[in-house]
Amino acid sequence: MNVRTIAPEGMPRPTGEDGHTLLDVVWQHFSASLRWPTFDYVDRKLYASGLKFEEAVQQLCPALLRGVDADLWRLPQATTELSLTVAGAANCAGTGPATRVFLAMVRTAASIEPHYQPEEPGALPDLRLVDLGPVAAPVDVVALNKKVTFAAFALGLHEPCFRGGSHNHEDLDWTLRYDRDIRPFADVAQVDEYWRIREQVLGPARVESDNTPFRKTPDPLLAPAPKTTAAVPIAKSESAKAMRVTCTLHSLIADVAAERFNVGLYYDAVRSAFQAVEHRVATLVGVNEVGERLMGIALGKPAPQITVTRSTGSSLESEQNGMQFLFKGAMGALRNPRMHGPDEKDARDEAEEMLVFASFLMRRLDIEDERRKAATSGP
Repeated sequence: MNVRTIAPEGMPRPTGEDGHTLLDVVWQHFSASLRWPTFDYVDRKLYASGLKFEEAVQQLCPALLRGVDADLWRLPQATTELSLTVAGAANCAGTGPATRVFLAMVRTAASIEPHYQPEEPGALPDLRLVDLGPVAAPVDVVALNKKVTFAAFALGLHEPCFRGGSHNHEDLDWTLRYDRDIRPFADVAQVDEYWRIREQVLGPARVESDNTPFRKTPDPLLAPAPKTTAAVPIAKSESAKAMRVTCTLHSLIADVAAERFNVGLYYDAVRSAFQAVEHRVATLVGVNEVGERLMGIALGKPAPQITVTRSTGSSLESEQNGMQFLFKGAMGALRNPRMHGPDEKDARDEAEEMLVFASFLMRRLDIEDERRKAATSGP
């Protein structure tokens, strides 16, 4: 008789057998390949066993599974990775060694952090396999092999006790970054104890959101217009839910930001994006300047050196002024603090919005490239 693995009391659990199956599919793929599966893989695997992803996932919540929007009217893209939280792993068979090593990583980092002396102001300490020593007890020696520790790293990469990290999949080497927020976890010995402290750190609003089951509502873009003859006030929370947008980032932004963003380095992703915008402007103008001064040279009056406008009539001057201020503002408010100030932490949602803004600026620079190509192509 098979006994279903469930997380300890006080941790989130699937509300049905199909949700357990979905978590198992994700973990089995990871344990075999040490890579999180894509949505396309999980969806096909479930369908082959007679289950539908959109039904099974509604027995889960964001506290168990990453990579899925809370509102299922928009399913993940085919190549989106689905990964487990520590709680998600605790509901799967065979994850005990990885979760124990994860807890050892947390204890080790918490023991190092108070004594860390950065070589450069703002530099974060990092954790590597060689750091796991006596503090890792009672983890057995067998558990400290590269595959298990890499699995523990993968579980910890997006947990709030760490600040992202990096890895080399070929060698199974990894690094986890952390800061003073690791301190509350200094003495954790059990996974349910870790989860209790985690919820205290995140706060009640985030915990409530993370524990709300995934649900499917009608796509607001396809919903029929309400039949009414009078204006009906819409509550703020309802109007917010009714507006969702998606976009594909400009390739030059995705190239420099995607990898950083996907491992939780939101601050670095935003910094790299606006550096890319700055570098492209400098290249187009051909000057050795940076920041707001560069944007003033490139886009200032009386004759901007590059074209980033679409207007051709009486609105042209207004758009030119506005675009100059957008580019200069991006350098002053978003690029400069991330280049010269202390490292801060960007929230994921706000980082997404800033990356979209960087993408918009990069697309406007495409106008200058197109103009130059047209000028050199001849009649």
